[in-house]
Amino acid sequence: MFWVLTFGCVSIASTIYYFIFLKYKPLIIVTTGDHAHQILKSPEYSRCKPNKWLINTLSIVNPFTIDSQSLLTGFKNKVLTTLKKWCNDDNYEELVLTIGNRIDHRLSILQSNNSKFCLSKLVKQVTLDSFLSGILNVNANEDLLTELPDLIIHLWKNRDDKKAQDRRQELLIANKDNFSKSEFWQQIQTVLSNHSAIISQTATNDFNEKISNPLNIIVPGWETMWRVVFYSLLELLRHPELLKELRLQLNYPSKLHQKCSLLKWILKETLRLYPPTKNIYRTNLKTGQDVRINVQQIHRDKNVWGSDALDFRPDRFKENLTAEQEKCYLPFSISCPARHGFAYGFAGAIVAEILIRCPTFTIADGSSSLPTDQLLDMARDSYNDLLVIP
Repeated sequence: MFWVLTFGCVSIASTIYYFIFLKYKPLIIVTTGDHAHQILKSPEYSRCKPNKWLINTLSIVNPFTIDSQSLLTGFKNKVLTTLKKWCNDDNYEELVLTIGNRIDHRLSILQSNNSKFCLSKLVKQVTLDSFLSGILNVNANEDLLTELPDLIIHLWKNRDDKKAQDRRQELLIANKDNFSKSEFWQQIQTVLSNHSAIISQTATNDFNEKISNPLNIIVPGWETMWRVVFYSLLELLRHPELLKELRLQLNYPSKLHQKCSLLKWILKETLRLYPPTKNIYRTNLKTGQDVRINVQQIHRDKNVWGSDALDFRPDRFKENLTAEQEKCYLPFSISCPARHGFAYGFAGAIVAEILIRCPTFTIADGSSSLPTDQLLDMARDSYNDLLVIP
């Protein structure tokens, strides 16, 4: 009996030792630009394992969730080719005109008695509408444009909400014919279909549904953009003198907003202080070790950005960043197709065109207010009740 008890204790101790010291690997948190670049450049680390929830919740089977270098290359090449054309001046002016029209349309719906509107609803819906109509050439119905943004945000926090998942699918099915007319979306679908073998290994249920799911391109194109537009506008509300200066620098007869330096600095400073992706997760394919790159902490590090690192100061981008600051600026990681020109041009066009149509642009009386002595909250549903006078 003593032998049995002793053996049992040893077994339990061995099991505990295995899980604590051998099996369990504490999350590694990365807080420096150098270390972040090492992780992001290494083929040993994958983004797909931490993003697996996107398959079940949003039916996304793009390079965020499927570990395939050829899929990543094919996907990025199609996106780069499409986005590059919108950096051309003539095409950019066309895009800005589309964005302006979509803002006019959404304001006409959202404004209450022509006196105020909900800023977060305008930004979410206009960004989605502009991306769909301007980039994808998709004329989605009103239900999708008004419901899908909040559904995506809701599912980000409530991943197992079957009712919300079903409604998301209903909206996309109702717009299937509209998406089928998009050449860009058809090209992305072709890339996904060409990798059906590896995708089907991970996404076994409703495989065809996932391949034809427009969220494979909508989420990468919309999620980051609406947040940088929203927080840029919030900071402009908090800095009226900066807003006044920006209005003076925007050449309203021209639609080439991407050439306004101050606007680009504002967008960059917004992305620095409020990176849409606060943390980047990776998993070591060899060891199974999980890593979290704390982008927000790196962006706010006073040793890198100076004693005013927590201040919203766009003119810090007036001069070239130091080599260390370049490594520590990661709002789009290091390989996002939109990170060089398109992201700033697209988000800047939405910010500029909203301001053009809202010459007053102040917080409405009786609305919730913004904090004046601290950084803005970054939860996806923050400031949802903020009302603005156009």
